[in-house]
Amino acid sequence: MSDVNRVLLTGRLTADPDLRYTQSGQALARFTVAVNRVWQNPKTGAQEKEENFIPIVVWGKQGENCAQYLRKGRLVAVDGRLRVRSFTTQNGDRRRISEVVAQSVHFLGSRPESAEMPAPPEVPEEEVEAPPEEEVPF
Repeated sequence: MSDVNRVLLTGRLTADPDLRYTQSGQALARFTVAVNRVWQNPKTGAQEKEENFIPIVVWGKQGENCAQYLRKGRLVAVDGRLRVRSFTTQNGDRRRISEVVAQSVHFLGSRPESAEMPAPPEVPEEEVEAPPEEEVPF
């Protein structure tokens, strides 16, 4: 049996997406999704709420669409894979970051009431290109 690395999330954007381009011109959008979990505390019987803030990375045309059409507070569904990467800071400290590399992002809920934001185009799944693993724009 092969390994499985798949993440499905539904949540709201905590801020507008940040769009950048790699040196080779590949688009890269980053945003964070707040995912809430409500559960019942077995000791007190009270309902409690837990929030997780998940960093999302979206490559290519889909990343450009996310940057153009998504805004803070918008409900999205993200389908992708978990990636853990390491880097060294300017101080020489090693850091690790866990993030979801989105394969698809679905815009949920109603669009914001704004005449300047046209409806997002439908992007067929065949057009989503695989992100380059080695390129990071910063």
